[in-house]
Amino acid sequence: MSCLWMSCWNVVTNVCCHTVLVVKPELKTQTALQECERSFSAFTSAFQQQHKIKRWLVAHSGGVDSQLLLYLTKKCLSDLPIIVIHINHHLQADSCDWGRFSVQQAENLGLQAIIIDLELPSSSENAARKARYAAFTNIITPGDCLLQGHHGDDQAETLLFRMLRGSGLKGMLGIPLQRRLADGHLLRPLLDLTRTQIERAVETIGLDYIDDPSNAEDAYDRNYLRLHVLPLLRQRWPDLARRWRENTERLSEAHNLLEHYLASDLALCSDGQAKLSISAWKTLLPLRRPEVLRYWVSLHTGINLNKVQLRQVQTDLIEAAVDSNPVFTRKGLEIRRFKEHLYLLPEQEEVAPEVPFLCSPRQELVDGVLEIKGKVPVELFSGAVIRRRQGGERCRPQGITQSKKVKKMLQDAGIEPWHRERWPLIYVGEQLAAVPGICICQGFAEENAGFSLLWHPFSLSDNV
Repeated sequence: MSCLWMSCWNVVTNVCCHTVLVVKPELKTQTALQECERSFSAFTSAFQQQHKIKRWLVAHSGGVDSQLLLYLTKKCLSDLPIIVIHINHHLQADSCDWGRFSVQQAENLGLQAIIIDLELPSSSENAARKARYAAFTNIITPGDCLLQGHHGDDQAETLLFRMLRGSGLKGMLGIPLQRRLADGHLLRPLLDLTRTQIERAVETIGLDYIDDPSNAEDAYDRNYLRLHVLPLLRQRWPDLARRWRENTERLSEAHNLLEHYLASDLALCSDGQAKLSISAWKTLLPLRRPEVLRYWVSLHTGINLNKVQLRQVQTDLIEAAVDSNPVFTRKGLEIRRFKEHLYLLPEQEEVAPEVPFLCSPRQELVDGVLEIKGKVPVELFSGAVIRRRQGGERCRPQGITQSKKVKKMLQDAGIEPWHRERWPLIYVGEQLAAVPGICICQGFAEENAGFSLLWHPFSLSDNV
């Protein structure tokens, strides 16, 4: 029996020794590079089967993840044009050096590089992120795909941060692998990899990279989680990235199911426009009402209202008197009530008190488009200007014997109060010549001229 035991012990010892040899550091790095290449190729190949891509844009900061991203893009996707994009936030003293580093890396691979300089209103993470994506949006054209180097550790950090912030179900879906971005697409082909895998792969290739010193400052919430909290979690649960990924997959399934039911509920309250019937909304179960309201706003604007904001909309708008004109304002968005409906509107911009009337078929203003049907008698509108309603205006429509209040004509036409307040009027000198969409005033329409003026205020989908 003892001989058998010793024989088994020798086998186990030999196997253990053999295992130690397999995971030597240099072999680990080689294996990591192979894993990174396989994962990258799998994601990008599947993506190209679904979308027709004409050009790859590589977001390149110079960090370890973006260096691997650039290397793999050049190696695996060089059949299409590749452009390297570096965003300079000007938040660090060495930021210009980082831009030059990105350009050098691109030139080493024979690629074009573009540096975009940003002027940020503040140094906050949120301000930098918004400005960065606005810059990407401005350069993306149809058929472009922007590649970013987010990895599995970034995903864990994001999910933990959002959980602590109290994000809802949609926020807990984490960083998406892919999504639409302006006229193109955004793809994160390293999202299934860990930072350790990426660092080992870069070590194997022998690439230099930039280590942003701000990443070591734990005053930022996300840095604090990355530096102090996540390492402790990984000690306890080494496969943390896998656990997060499985959770996000389950949450995504739950989110898709919820949106399926919310879409059915919303169809009872809205015809697909940025307008919601309050009476129909009230027929829903109380538990479903705030979620339908949240879904409606998000569907048209991408903005997710929190619980406090949803309660404010219900209290200040839905429960307001029918004849009141309340408004809920959030940056980039207004929600207004008119009679028995809620309306989603873009945040109103300042308008010039007076601009020339061009007599052209289409004249775009800051908040809408003035359209001419037919031929304008130019001699009658020589020197005409566009002004906004001030209140008290009257005119005598062509073919009518008595003058009418402009406000009353707009009301009779069913124009919403917020549009009535800013309705454009055409003046020749100090005389009101036309109320677009309503009438041409007496004396400014030649007999049988057959022309009309229309006003199309920008909708939320145009501006938000």
